[in-house]
Amino acid sequence: MVAEPVPMVFKTGSSAGKVKQGKITNEDVLRREVPWSAFKEKGIISKDELELMYQLVEIVQSKSVAAQAALIEMRSAEHAQLFKALLTGVNKDEVVMYILSLLDELLKQKPTLASLFLAALYESGGAIDVFEPMLKLLSRQHLFILEKTTVVLAKLLSWDHYIPPAPNTSLEAALARKLRSFAAWAVALLKNVDPQDGFDQPRVVHVLGGVQQLVSSAPGRIAFVEADGLPLLLGLMSGGHYGTHSAVQLLYVVMVVVWSLSYTPECASKLGHAAGLVPKLVDILKSVQKEKVVRVTCAALRNLVGVGSCSSDMIGAGVMKALLHLQQRKWADEDVKEDVDYLVEALEGSLKSMSSWDVYAKEVASGRLEWSPSHRSDHFWKDNYKAFEQNDGETLKQLVGCLASPDPTTLAVACHDVGELIKVHPEGRRLVAPYQAKAHAMKLLKHEDPEVQKYALTCVQRLMVIKIGRASCRERV
Repeated sequence: MVAEPVPMVFKTGSSAGKVKQGKITNEDVLRREVPWSAFKEKGIISKDELELMYQLVEIVQSKSVAAQAALIEMRSAEHAQLFKALLTGVNKDEVVMYILSLLDELLKQKPTLASLFLAALYESGGAIDVFEPMLKLLSRQHLFILEKTTVVLAKLLSWDHYIPPAPNTSLEAALARKLRSFAAWAVALLKNVDPQDGFDQPRVVHVLGGVQQLVSSAPGRIAFVEADGLPLLLGLMSGGHYGTHSAVQLLYVVMVVVWSLSYTPECASKLGHAAGLVPKLVDILKSVQKEKVVRVTCAALRNLVGVGSCSSDMIGAGVMKALLHLQQRKWADEDVKEDVDYLVEALEGSLKSMSSWDVYAKEVASGRLEWSPSHRSDHFWKDNYKAFEQNDGETLKQLVGCLASPDPTTLAVACHDVGELIKVHPEGRRLVAPYQAKAHAMKLLKHEDPEVQKYALTCVQRLMVIKIGRASCRERV
């Protein structure tokens, strides 16, 4: 297994995605003057807190992040209470933006500051809680506030390097609820995203940036999976066409999330059991040329080798052919070649232990069929036709299900295989009847792809022939 990924900074203003708005930076926000004294007069902050804010502003203006961090470390609980008071009591955008920009800069330069906010929460018995007002900010419509809240909150909630001075089950449970709430909010928002839109929606960019940060730690990964995030990822990977920079960038960020999830055993196991996810990863290797996408996809697959049935699922989805093709390419990043070589060596061992039927059944289960040798081997069909009756005919059901695939090659191979089964199995026609194989095949007679038409015709002809001894008659429909 390769080294666990370092949390990545998600840059919305660079090639990570074009946000269609006037880009405001942290520096722009922190240059603005804010009437802090007015909040003391309104009773939102105390006199001591106002003085603390002035000290902090003075250091901010000197642009010394190290000095800011030192001041906050020296009086961490007081600063946490100050930020809580301002985020709770002040609704003005410029104030919220200032606090969030300040926290974003500090956590970028010194991620360990997250421990101080957790320490303030525990040492105050839950009274100094900066997380709750930030969670409420997720409902704001201002894009800059949404962006900063998402990333800052993800960094704070997913921080797993703080050890409380004493166990506190109620606070631990409260933090876990906040983490789950954040993950559930992100998943719910992203469920409405059309993969074809890619990164054309600023809100999507910001929320995925938060998710990417969230899954950089084990607690964040588990929270994301528990929020039903895996079906979401599969949906975002299923755009089908990655012809635009925006669509490729969306796929890349989704794959980084999958890769990060694969480092926690519990999440890796869930990835392996997520229906269609491993075959989709293999499909991405086959269809996407962008090196950074190939890199994270190979890294994710490498982590999944040996997890449950993932290795055999990869083989069934045709990963070996894709990997052998990738071995011929030149890579700017040497990690890609290393991961590809590792996968080839590891999966060749798995392939040797699998029978031809095992490989075939895994391929059918993946829902994507290719003209691999078994399909056109007379020996395969003669040796394995009875296996279609095993496990309550599960592979047979899946094969007939492939007759509804959107992929022309899958349709052609599926028609061929149904026809071969009927040809060699004495009861083949009866076995496929309950699954409406004939109806599916007849629809494909008008398919636009000539190869699909060809094999659909052969399939239909065999479906409509009833053998009686050496004679035969045709059933008319």
